[in-house]
Amino acid sequence: MDAKEILAESRMDRKKRETRQKIVKVSMDLFHSQGFENTTMEQIAEKTDIARKTLYNYFSVKEAIVDEYVRGISQELAKENFKIIQNLTDTKSRLMAALNHSYDWVEKNPEITGICINYRLGNMVKEPGYKSTETGTQSILEKIISLGQKAGEIKPDISVELLVRHMDLLRSTMTFEWLNDPSKFELHEEISKLVDLFLYGAASKVDSSKKSDISKGGCLR
Repeated sequence: MDAKEILAESRMDRKKRETRQKIVKVSMDLFHSQGFENTTMEQIAEKTDIARKTLYNYFSVKEAIVDEYVRGISQELAKENFKIIQNLTDTKSRLMAALNHSYDWVEKNPEITGICINYRLGNMVKEPGYKSTETGTQSILEKIISLGQKAGEIKPDISVELLVRHMDLLRSTMTFEWLNDPSKFELHEEISKLVDLFLYGAASKVDSSKKSDISKGGCLR
């Protein structure tokens, strides 16, 4: 491939990326102004000034647009969280800070969060073996857990990937319960319980000396 072909390819990729971004922006503006249910793919195509067939080549359903939007938010939050955890010295404080920061957005955007989660779960049910692209929250969890293992706070013989999956299950359950009934519990208080469960387990008693050992390098041992 010569230089001209490489240049042409990069221009094509850039145009596709810009079109995707335009679709997402216009769609989210419509969802916010007139509601998700009241917005059609035809309206989105008209507002973005592209053919309906072209729109469907990018996104097959409205929910896929929401998913792309949330992934973008998640990546931005992850960048902010990477900066936040640099000033923290232990696994618990890093998890608490990162999750609280990310869930500030969730708390303000419950409808969008619910649409996104249901779309991802629907894909998992329809497509056995389906694996979605890593989210920003998952990437920050990987970083925090890796740091915890290096510091001796988390067992090194459990893979980071497995630990992230377990944390995802815990926070997904919490998120579903909160979305179904936001009055059931205060979201950030529940995050604190979730982090404790992840780090210390479900033992009925953990005396102060054991908790001290955990915080110094014994959690998940």
